Amino acid sequence: MELVYLWVEEYKNIHNQGFNFSPRFSCEYDDVENELSIKENDDYIENFFGENYNYLNSYTNTKFFLLGNEGFSLAKFEAVAFDSETERVDYNAYKLVKDLNISTCPYCNRRTIYNLQKSKGRTSEIDHFYSKEKYPYFAISFYNLIPSCKVCNKLKMEDEVAIHPYERGFENTNFKLKIKDSTFYHSVNGFDLEFKSKDNQIDKQIETFKLNDLYQNHKDIILELIQKEAIYNESYLDELLTQYEGTLFKNREDLQRLISGGYVSDEEIGKRPLSKLVKDISDELGLI
Repeated sequence: MELVYLWVEEYKNIHNQGFNFSPRFSCEYDDVENELSIKENDDYIENFFGENYNYLNSYTNTKFFLLGNEGFSLAKFEAVAFDSETERVDYNAYKLVKDLNISTCPYCNRRTIYNLQKSKGRTSEIDHFYSKEKYPYFAISFYNLIPSCKVCNKLKMEDEVAIHPYERGFENTNFKLKIKDSTFYHSVNGFDLEFKSKDNQIDKQIETFKLNDLYQNHKDIILELIQKEAIYNESYLDELLTQYEGTLFKNREDLQRLISGGYVSDEEIGKRPLSKLVKDISDELGLI
């Protein structure tokens, strides 16, 4: 997909102005008739800069432009794509979240951000990873738009964070269980929960989103995991596998997910809220 043309009605000091981003096309927008004309540029020289110049080569079959009327907010613009046969395809925030296939907030892994199937609404907000106030041109980049929960979007506001959730997560950073006294088997007051890293960038992100503070509200889940670890010992797991493997669950990993209540592989943590917490504590307890 290639960004070809952008029309801005009003954004800061930009008023009713069009921007042509591709030398391959000549574009004219009639704001009275609300019509955009896109024509091939006869003077365009293919591969003028040679083989080493990559001009979105993998997206050359699509022409793409944005029509915005209230600033660069994904909730308030309509993106329109034309394929090679000029078939119109509308795009919006709902479709962005759907196509990304994100079920939980990538900043915290605490809240779901499902789309609403019947009403075509969203439970997510769209965060601009790079602030649209400081970087207005990034405001129109899909790579800069992060579906997130309302809590994280509010906490982040205009703050800059170093870790882009499309590039990396909280690798090598784990939740840790700290036993305080013998009541930890039946009381959340018997243990502490910590989420720390040796990476300064991750620590800053943990602080920005108040993750250590917010996750204290989920100590009841940790207590349940502690109790499950006492119940589901190795011999009991083997017995359940012998009896139900291939019927109730496919393999040992399925059984571990059933017991822990969360996904236990790094690749699937984003499928269910709190899976990062559940995985780390389950692993520490020897439950998985």
